[in-house]
Amino acid sequence: MAEQVHQELLKQMRLVEDRSLNDYINRLGQSLASRSERRGIPWRFYVINDKTINAFATLGGRVYVHTGLIAATTSEAQLASVIGHEIGHIVGRHGLENVKRAGSMKTQGTVIGATILGAILGGQQGAEAGMALGSMVAGGFLMKHSREAEREADFLGLYNLKNANYNTGGMVEMFRMLQQVSKGGGGSLGSILASHPDPREREANTKAEITAYLQGTDSKGISNTNEYQRLKGGLPAAPTTPARKTRPRP
Repeated sequence: MAEQVHQELLKQMRLVEDRSLNDYINRLGQSLASRSERRGIPWRFYVINDKTINAFATLGGRVYVHTGLIAATTSEAQLASVIGHEIGHIVGRHGLENVKRAGSMKTQGTVIGATILGAILGGQQGAEAGMALGSMVAGGFLMKHSREAEREADFLGLYNLKNANYNTGGMVEMFRMLQQVSKGGGGSLGSILASHPDPREREANTKAEITAYLQGTDSKGISNTNEYQRLKGGLPAAPTTPARKTRPRP
């Protein structure tokens, strides 16, 4: 099912072909995922050539990062905090929750949730499931999480960050950056704030968790690397307009 979703996404967006950048994001993602609570699934990480500040996860260990997000960060710890958050969505099985929640919705005459849920749990295959997947991806249902799911992904992402020996202050810094960008109108954010709690709340929750249970982790650990700086400086020029108007939500 994750591969079917991936093929639907390829109809909407353009993946970066730069091997060095892809290898770097994959290594970073694998380092975080290997410390998560779902280490046994085949994790895969992709870079999308898009200038918006965005990232999202689908099903089966698939995580997608926009070049605009990489460009907006100022440290590897910040970038790792977002990838750790997206890993948290998969650990929490939030994509499957979205399928269940969409069970009663109809898109272009297809009962998307029921059809896909049957495919996931009952082995259903074929064109009907593929059509339902296309409807979910195009409508953004699969990646539009509840605010509680976003809070859980923040919590899980913070511990992914800590367990991979990153400076947890990178997550706090990321929320501050998102708040500053949103003050300027948020045009470069794409859909990243559509279903997320306010960045100020997310910053406060993260700081409280660090203070209560992870003291000192925001003053040590990996903040930056030479590879991050080198690859960030060589990011490909993102297209000024996306391949299609519909974008999946983070």
